[in-house]
Amino acid sequence: MGFLKNAFKDAMKPRVDIKIIAGGHVLTDKELNVPIKNATLFKGEEKGTVVSQIPFGDKKPFTFKGISWEPASSRSAGKAAAGAIAGTLAAGPLGTIAGAAVGGKKKDESTAFLTLVDREGIEHEIHIECTKQQYSQIANLPYV
Repeated sequence: MGFLKNAFKDAMKPRVDIKIIAGGHVLTDKELNVPIKNATLFKGEEKGTVVSQIPFGDKKPFTFKGISWEPASSRSAGKAAAGAIAGTLAAGPLGTIAGAAVGGKKKDESTAFLTLVDREGIEHEIHIECTKQQYSQIANLPYV
């Protein structure tokens, strides 16, 4: 009964799914032959703490030290041109403008460095893909 109670309690906590670029190996104590690319962070038991969980893996608590966000985006000229052509064919000159705008939409390539401290007091930095919305969610997660 205690297992189900704890599982339900963890399921109701605020959580954020993250995509890992580098440093994910610190999120588990298990020896893995493949890099960790995805994980979930959720609020820890105490204020200022988070717990990481890798898919089909264990949960590991950390003290949240901080997150620094590096905004970046790109735009595809090829997709803008293709959108302009398709727009012209569909709706004439106004379609050209609309097609170019839709086809050349910015792609968010922002990243962040997540700083966590483990139980032994060792500081770890994890490089993750991170939108502005995710940054806000992660920054507030330990304090919700």
